[in-house]
Amino acid sequence: MEKPSFTQDQMVKSSDAVKHFGEIRKHAKEQPILIMDNGRWDTVLLGYTQYEKLYQRLVELEERYEASVLESRIERLERQPESAVPWRRVKRSRGDE
Repeated sequence: MEKPSFTQDQMVKSSDAVKHFGEIRKHAKEQPILIMDNGRWDTVLLGYTQYEKLYQRLVELEERYEASVLESRIERLERQPESAVPWRRVKRSRGDE
């Protein structure tokens, strides 16, 4: 996976972020701001609306992934019903009983 890219306008030294937090916070509502600490990527500041969108997208992707895993397991069980494991055995192996 590629790292996200940031323009020079989006990069701020941590010392400047402390001094100008209000201004930087306003800019972060428009586009993510990368806060650098000792020349290294440290923190990304983004507006709450952007955060909500990212979080919602993550939830959607997780749901799709879970659905595809379940679908593939069901298909495998339909092709090979002998590979099924009774739920009681699964529970016992986890120590739920």
